[in-house]
Amino acid sequence: MSICSVLGCNNGKRKESCRAKTFFRFPFRYPALVETWIKAIGREHFRPTPSSTLCSDHFEESCFVYQQFTNRRQLKPGSIPTIFNISDPKSTREVHKTREPSTSNET
Repeated sequence: MSICSVLGCNNGKRKESCRAKTFFRFPFRYPALVETWIKAIGREHFRPTPSSTLCSDHFEESCFVYQQFTNRRQLKPGSIPTIFNISDPKSTREVHKTREPSTSNET
């Protein structure tokens, strides 16, 4: 089963989330495009493996071409992921301040 490499995207982690999704491997034949994908997904130090994928949710509809008989989606050459409607769980967490020890000598 494929898992999307976009941080915060849960597609592929549960079977239900894979319905109607297509997963695309990083285009290793085109190193410059791989670097563009890495920058686009905001993971500067990420190094994809041959099994790393992105799900179809991160590509515009205009990036797809459909196979004639199977209606299966394929990416057009040079397509770049541009859709990232995922809330970052780290940014939505509340920040809790720690209490400073009291320095007053009130009695």
